[in-house]
Amino acid sequence: MEEPVVARGTRARRALVRALRPLPGPPTRAAVLADTALGVFGALLLLSAPLYSALTGQYDAGQALLRGGLGVAVAAAAAVLARRHPPAAVVVASLASLWFLPGGLLLLCVAYLAGRRSPDARPVLVLAAVVLLFGTVSLLAGPAPPAESAMAALTLLLNAGPAWLVGAYRRQHAALTAAGWEHARQLRREHRLVAEHARSRERSRIAQDMHDSLGHELSLIALRAGALEVDPGLGGPHREAAADLRATAVTATEHLREIIGVLRTDAGPDPVTPAGEGVADLVERARDSGMRIALVHDVDTAALPPMVGRAVHRVVQESLTNATRYAPGTEVAVSIAGDGERLEVRAVNPVPEGAEGVPHGVGGGRGLIGLRERVRLAGGAFAAGPTGDGAWEVCAVLPLAGGSAPPGEAADEDEDTAIDRLQRAARRRIRGWSVALVAVPVAALAGLAALLLLAASTGIRSTTLEPEEFERLRPGTPQSEVEEVLPPLSVPFDARELAEGAVPEGAVCSYYRSSADPFDAEATFYQLCFSDGRLSGKGEAPIR
Repeated sequence: MEEPVVARGTRARRALVRALRPLPGPPTRAAVLADTALGVFGALLLLSAPLYSALTGQYDAGQALLRGGLGVAVAAAAAVLARRHPPAAVVVASLASLWFLPGGLLLLCVAYLAGRRSPDARPVLVLAAVVLLFGTVSLLAGPAPPAESAMAALTLLLNAGPAWLVGAYRRQHAALTAAGWEHARQLRREHRLVAEHARSRERSRIAQDMHDSLGHELSLIALRAGALEVDPGLGGPHREAAADLRATAVTATEHLREIIGVLRTDAGPDPVTPAGEGVADLVERARDSGMRIALVHDVDTAALPPMVGRAVHRVVQESLTNATRYAPGTEVAVSIAGDGERLEVRAVNPVPEGAEGVPHGVGGGRGLIGLRERVRLAGGAFAAGPTGDGAWEVCAVLPLAGGSAPPGEAADEDEDTAIDRLQRAARRRIRGWSVALVAVPVAALAGLAALLLLAASTGIRSTTLEPEEFERLRPGTPQSEVEEVLPPLSVPFDARELAEGAVPEGAVCSYYRSSADPFDAEATFYQLCFSDGRLSGKGEAPIR
């Protein structure tokens, strides 16, 4: 029977340790500045209560100084604990809200920060238990009436609970946002890997094309060298030279086959395109399969350099494949034009209605990635996309003499940096609106509260008759002499608020407060009645 008790005690102790465990991570410079700002705000907030009491005469200078020092100490403790020990900071702020009237605002801020920073909700349950226990103790043993103690405990929960929920929502929202950006980075990395794979496959195809072209040429060299070797018109030394040439060509062909085999990274099937097929043959073969193609060209593609010629062939081949897959039944317009230095290949086909969102390119764009790599390695530029009038266009510009690959593909390596830059820009935009959405209402409410408080304080002071002045007034004193010591305004009581017969017949009465403190529970109201130009009576106002 002892083991369950021990287990329960162990779990309770662990829960308490987790609730009191500080949050990890040393504070940064920005965090220190934020905590300092919170401490200064809390200190000014808690100093306002004793300062107001001192100005209204409720406290003397020593009492105001003592309560002010206590308020600064409590605000500093809440600011220090708010980052590493949020539940403890909420407890301190709860005490401040009971000791100081403006402490409720500090409790709101600290409770929000606790929800924003606490990754675990269980300490909040411990906090709620502490608040309820404190309220219950105050209810049973406090000097205040039970109703006021119960209201104080309820106020603590209402101040801390919603603020903590808002902070917890902000923390979860921030976590979801960070997960979304991380997912975007992961997608970009996967896209980079897919693009690299597509480029690698295209390089393998280029290697195969070069093997077919160079192997054919080396085979012709070996064949012609073999013919020279058996020519009876050549002397012995020339036949030996021809034999060496043939052997060298055969060896070069074997080495080329080995190197190309090593360079090829794909294990796909052998190409089904006929070796040495030109663009015109490709178009005719596609037409035989049922495609409608309009071919316009003023360049002999058979006379192009191998890299340029194979790039032109691949651009047309991929464009026809995409049109067959994503826009079947449409007519494809293929044009090949040159100006003596550059060659432009363009393929345009209409996009069927409802197919605008379909990615063009084999394997979700891999074919276009391969084309871009093929054209880049040939020294050209490539572009593909919608034209704006309901068509899809593939365009490649290639130098007729070939060229080296231009730099720029390494930009993919900085995609994570681009995501970070986009994230920072989004944070800046959202931060401005968030600050405005919070700061403007808070500033408006604070300004309105300050104006109302100033107006109320001014109005109360204008209707306050000090008890000493009230005691010095004597009935029978002329009204003009009494008015010299009266406040400029009187409290406007309605007749329904006064007891029956409160105003003597034939008299005119005025009413004044005994204290300028609006929160003084012991303040009373004085009644001064005048008749025939003299003070006829004085006393406490008979309020119902």
